[in-house]
Amino acid sequence: MNLSEMAASRDKGFTLLEFVFAMALFTIAMSGVEGVLISNARANAFARRLTTAAGLAQDEVEVMRNMRYVNVVSGSDSPTDPTDASMLYTRTWTVTAGPTDSTRNVAVVVSWTDQSPHQVEIDAIVGS
Repeated sequence: MNLSEMAASRDKGFTLLEFVFAMALFTIAMSGVEGVLISNARANAFARRLTTAAGLAQDEVEVMRNMRYVNVVSGSDSPTDPTDASMLYTRTWTVTAGPTDSTRNVAVVVSWTDQSPHQVEIDAIVGS
């Protein structure tokens, strides 16, 4: 077998050692991807819950802005996530005297617990 024949036979594929080395490199590279994917999934779930909580708080502020001034009082409820009924939120609104006689401060706090407790607060002023 001359040199040109040996070079031609080597160009036909990979050796077992090259294949094992490539698979080891691929395995090492892919092991880091799992952590990134899990972290990304958790971040997306938290962002979805945060957005839902902010929407629930804003909804309550809008309800108070559209009701009669004398009916704007403190309270609480437990709304559920329309896209995930298993996630329970606690919404509490506190009404205090406003900066003027014809206004009231409203603080709406929406809290939830997944792996740890979280909350979102929106403050607003409603007037008569």
